[in-house]
Amino acid sequence: MLTLSKTRINTYLGCSEKYRLHYELGLRPLKRAKSLVEGSAIHHQVQCGLLYRDSPPVDVLEHASRSFWEENTIELCDYTDEGEYLKAQARCLAESKAFLEQLGPLPVSQVELKLSSPLIHPITLVEHPEINQLGYIDLLIHTDTKGSFCIADLKTAAKTPHEGLGRLAMELTFYAYLYSQPFTPETSQTNSPVALIHLVRTKEPKVIWDEGRRSLPDFLELYRLCRKVAADIKAGHFWPCPGVHCGWCEYESLCFMHDEKAVQTFGERHWLLYHQDLKERRVVKIPLKSVVGF
Repeated sequence: MLTLSKTRINTYLGCSEKYRLHYELGLRPLKRAKSLVEGSAIHHQVQCGLLYRDSPPVDVLEHASRSFWEENTIELCDYTDEGEYLKAQARCLAESKAFLEQLGPLPVSQVELKLSSPLIHPITLVEHPEINQLGYIDLLIHTDTKGSFCIADLKTAAKTPHEGLGRLAMELTFYAYLYSQPFTPETSQTNSPVALIHLVRTKEPKVIWDEGRRSLPDFLELYRLCRKVAADIKAGHFWPCPGVHCGWCEYESLCFMHDEKAVQTFGERHWLLYHQDLKERRVVKIPLKSVVGF
């Protein structure tokens, strides 16, 4: 049984080799990147602030901040020293307060709502026997008194994102698909409201809403996508996809054969595991500079 999440699907579509290294070989950096840690911190604090909006906001945020950083100690994060680590905590807390002020008193019903289901064709209702889906909805927001909800996904960003992502984002389709189950003949009338809530970490923090809707054609397209991705993973179709994104990929040192950096990032055991895997797959890695001559 293969479990697909929106992160697994997006990772495979972005670079199937990254998927292989992360999910098939289980290679993980010794320390989490600063941008990922701080994004998670803000994500957690904003969720807590929205869910416990009737509690004193300062107390809620400070408690959420303290609990997050207690689990993400400096030894687990890629900060150069304690001073940088403490500044990151203060910055994330200040930005979370600013984001919550802009969001206002949203009628949030649930956060991190876990949903799991076999892959089901939304018309025939036939279950796929080998594919399961797992998702966590960031925010479930009341939209009216009739019990309707908007499915929202929080995104931290360093700069203003492109407009219209709410109409296209696969993860919103994924969550709306799971939330719409069990499918019934009335599913064809489903028109679920969804939204990306961008928490933009510019000099003056700002919140940008990007809304959309999901219906049966979107669910059919997602069903086909999940079938295709699962079939390719099962068949072992993995290949590197080099590009500008490699500069911020945590596996860059492995793919580009920067062995010293790779050992520092992953540890010698995982570095040896990677090279053993290359040997077993009979793949010869040539450093990029040897190919392009710089």
